[in-house]
Amino acid sequence: MSYRSSKNRRTSVKERRGWLIQSLQTHLLPVLLEQGFAVAPAVAPGHSGPVERELVLALPLGRLVRHREGGVDLIEIDFRKYRRAAFRIAAGVAPKEGLMTLTGHWPAEDIHVGWLNEFYVMYALPRWRVSFFTWHWPYQSPTQGDYQRLAQRVAGFVPELELALREGGLGPHMRRFLIPRTFIRQEQTDAVV
Repeated sequence: MSYRSSKNRRTSVKERRGWLIQSLQTHLLPVLLEQGFAVAPAVAPGHSGPVERELVLALPLGRLVRHREGGVDLIEIDFRKYRRAAFRIAAGVAPKEGLMTLTGHWPAEDIHVGWLNEFYVMYALPRWRVSFFTWHWPYQSPTQGDYQRLAQRVAGFVPELELALREGGLGPHMRRFLIPRTFIRQEQTDAVV
């Protein structure tokens, strides 16, 4: 029996990441599209200038955008660094009028969740900021079925995203990130001096 037999074959990181993307497209994305979200590209179409390669790799499914009365709901399925097959979900509400940054005014649809003063991140274990991933025994590779089950499980957590976006409530997998206004004002006054 060879070292790389078909039964014990170790899967590559690229193959695992492909399985995860396919599983999320099959199970999680349709649930979010049913909630009224639309897929937008990871980088805004009118963006001029260089694009970070890591940004494009981190958001292979693009961004999800939904317009409603209170603002524009944004969701990003953020893949982890080094092309690992793990992800977290960031969500936030952008103001309808958009956002003014150092690079100019950005429409609400083109804003990234991390730019907001208040946003939410869904983790497998929010206390320790552990991303969603498939667990497997050492020296065993996860299978495509493991990624299918992971995507189905996370699709069941969509009501937690809705609770955070509509009411600011936190479910068991959600964590709130808040930049206090006093901190922002202090930075602005320090920059003026």
